[in-house]
Amino acid sequence: MTIGILGLGRMGAQIARRLHKNKFNVIAWNRSEGPREEFAKFGGKTAETPEEIIAKLSALGGPKIIWLMLPSGETTGEFIEKLYPSLQKNDIVIDGGNSFYRDSQKRAAKLAERGVHYFDSGTSGGVWGQQNGFSLMVGGPEEIWPQVEPIFKALAAGNGENYGLVGPNGAGHFVKMVHNAIEYGMMEAIAEGFGILKASEFKDLDFSQVAHIWSKGSVVSSWLVDLAKNIFDTEDLDKVMGYIAHTGEGKWTIEEAKKLGVAVPVMENSFQVRVESEKPENQELFSNKIVALLRKQFGGHEVKYKD
Repeated sequence: MTIGILGLGRMGAQIARRLHKNKFNVIAWNRSEGPREEFAKFGGKTAETPEEIIAKLSALGGPKIIWLMLPSGETTGEFIEKLYPSLQKNDIVIDGGNSFYRDSQKRAAKLAERGVHYFDSGTSGGVWGQQNGFSLMVGGPEEIWPQVEPIFKALAAGNGENYGLVGPNGAGHFVKMVHNAIEYGMMEAIAEGFGILKASEFKDLDFSQVAHIWSKGSVVSSWLVDLAKNIFDTEDLDKVMGYIAHTGEGKWTIEEAKKLGVAVPVMENSFQVRVESEKPENQELFSNKIVALLRKQFGGHEVKYKD
């Protein structure tokens, strides 16, 4: 099976490599040359333009499969518009980014007018995806699912089990949106816990030891706790600035919850902490530093350090 991948960023590169490792014929493009060169060194095929990918896929005959791993919003929308004239009936477009689910529904409807099938894939796993696999929440047409399921199985964590068609178009990105808002709350709770430990009378607590103890057999055991241990083992928190960037998913989830009449105080507070972290006085908060570093650990997100 041949797949064209547009976007070799933190996640896109991991997806391309994992598919290549699993014997898929991957042709990948990225705007900047560096990630293309890295994928070529890995043994993958690359293209210098999106049009070159389309041409190579078309030359093979049969439906084209294109995976988009691009920044959500205007960038993804613009690329779909750009590809639209080159797409034909029964081609398949997969958006693996963090697009807003309503945008995904609109894009699916427009592509359907041309007979093109669209899948929105909520993709979680961060920079560890190539090694450990991804968690994949997919929305799209059930009748076409068997054609693309082998792709998701190859990418999935848990011996190829952590994936699924969760519903029609939009459902995949909706589930991923909520997933990310849950992530906000979980990270904030872990970070606040260590903040309490640091402020306590027990000044000799070894936070790495505590995280290790919590990481197995505990009710709060999780990958995030494992990553917290990594932080305490490798980072000098005195040099870290507690600024926590936020993407759209947390805000979108809170807005959707309000429309649905669902109370989400944990998510709201966690999101507000990120907003308030823009203030210099909040960038010294121990808990904020931990959240910022957790984002770096699992997603390769940038952390600000003191000069």
